[in-house]
Amino acid sequence: MLITLQQDGVLYVYETAEDAVREIDASESQDNFRAVFDDRGQGYTLRRKRWRRLFGFFRNGEAAGVVLAPRGSADSAALLRTIASARTIAPRAAVPKVGHLVDRLAKGTA
Repeated sequence: MLITLQQDGVLYVYETAEDAVREIDASESQDNFRAVFDDRGQGYTLRRKRWRRLFGFFRNGEAAGVVLAPRGSADSAALLRTIASARTIAPRAAVPKVGHLVDRLAKGTA
């Protein structure tokens, strides 16, 4: 599970990192994301992929996209603060999952 907090205060929950990257790519703006965590509390930064050259030519399929790069070590307290600061959770069906995650992190069983 990957969790993002956007500038509008909405906490988005994605089943997989691939789902999140696809959505982030579609948004075309990394500035919308205040925080990105997995369900263990590992924080991530967003980086745009760079064009790669092969013999002076750009290679196909290597240009667009976002890469999630781990940032520091897992910090469940930071994830809990991020969740607490959210205005709402999307999709609404993820609310119980986030509740279970908060319980698990609060008990220290991340």
